[in-house]
Amino acid sequence: MSKRGTLRWLSSRLRRRWPSHVPVAHKLALIIAALAVLVMGILGAILLAQHTQTLRGQAESFGETLARQLAGASAELVMAEDRLALAALVNNLVQSEDIRGAAILAVDGTPMAQAGVQPDSGVVSEPWGQGRRWLIRETQEPVASHRAVLRYQQVELGQVVVTHSLAPLEATTRRAIGLVTGATLLMALLASLAAGILGKRLSRPIDDLMDASRAIGAGNYGFRFTERRNDEIGHLMESFNELARGLLEKSQVEAALSRYVSPGVARQILDNLEQVQLGGRHVEGTVLFADIAGFTSLSERLPPARVADLLNEYFGYITRIATHHQGTIDKFIGDCAMVVFGVTDPDPDHHVHALQCALMLQRLVARLNRQRDARGEPRVEFRIGINSGEMLAGNLGASDRMQYTVVGDTVNLASRLMGIAEPGQIVVRDEMMQDPRVSGIVHARQSDEIRVRGREAPVVTYRIEPAREEPELDRDIDQLLHAEPLR
Repeated sequence: MSKRGTLRWLSSRLRRRWPSHVPVAHKLALIIAALAVLVMGILGAILLAQHTQTLRGQAESFGETLARQLAGASAELVMAEDRLALAALVNNLVQSEDIRGAAILAVDGTPMAQAGVQPDSGVVSEPWGQGRRWLIRETQEPVASHRAVLRYQQVELGQVVVTHSLAPLEATTRRAIGLVTGATLLMALLASLAAGILGKRLSRPIDDLMDASRAIGAGNYGFRFTERRNDEIGHLMESFNELARGLLEKSQVEAALSRYVSPGVARQILDNLEQVQLGGRHVEGTVLFADIAGFTSLSERLPPARVADLLNEYFGYITRIATHHQGTIDKFIGDCAMVVFGVTDPDPDHHVHALQCALMLQRLVARLNRQRDARGEPRVEFRIGINSGEMLAGNLGASDRMQYTVVGDTVNLASRLMGIAEPGQIVVRDEMMQDPRVSGIVHARQSDEIRVRGREAPVVTYRIEPAREEPELDRDIDQLLHAEPLR
């Protein structure tokens, strides 16, 4: 098995073994353990920092003292140019424990006497206090070098370099880290055990509430707690029972209401049950009218039950297409469907979505007609009119009988545009075609000018050309045809 295959196998095994649910008791234990580790870690880090700083200061002081002592002992020997005595001095110093090197340099930097390792024989040099920390290349031992100026009666004669080992410092630091880590792990283990025992007792009623929430989430609004408690958990269980009863009633009302109005309208009504009243608000939106051309003659040739099935079938398709493009079914009027965009929910691209909805409906009807032709059934053609603009949206009617809908000149003109459309055509105003977001996705040709009451200038209309071969649009239609019916 390749390395990549092994990693995939291990990943899948871990996913299967990883629990999908972590109990509250375990979470509580983890939190307390994490807090213990955090507190101990912070304290340990502070202690280690202080400990390391103290040791480092002692090591610096040791190195600087050695360098000064060597400078003082060798000043007269340098003046006398007694190189043999200088060599004996540095050799004796290097024989001391933890001293790895020493050198006496002239003013020009040339060595007069040296023994052991020197700074230029190591690697990874970095500043370290007043000296310089580096590693001996052969042994990788950490050392520090310190320099002192060599003077005799205020005359600078050169400098001395003393190199001492930092291994004892690092060994002491590692031992301190081990002790702090062990203490932290022990505290975390004890805290986890205590939290696990306590969390199990505290989380039992929470587990019951979690089971109840799963039942509610699965749609079982009939779930009720039967246990009676005289504490806060008991009050919470009673509140949960009240919530379940309210959700059951609301779901029943919403299910019934959504069959008569769009889900968006139903949601607005249910969210504002105390403020349902006549009135409306001005909104910018788009209205789409689509009716079956020649429906009267078609209904005369078919039995009433088949006509009803035909309407339900196509209205179902229109509902799915409108929902797919963020539209809302306002109403069905005989064989005509009225769809609004950007009314119940804000949508800055409402006119684009309306046009895409019309193109998808046009393409779907063309596909269904090919199937109907193959079965010898009469074709079904839709006439579609689309218009955008300001309209009044709200509850209209009487105080005891109202309907959420849209009215206004924009709506009336959309109906007129549908009326002049030929079977299978989409008609829009010229203002919509001036939008680059619309003209970039469709092809259209200018059509008739119509006179509208209240307007001095005639309305210029455009007829949208049928959508070309678009794989993405066909895929959406395939998914729509195979989708479950809307409920």
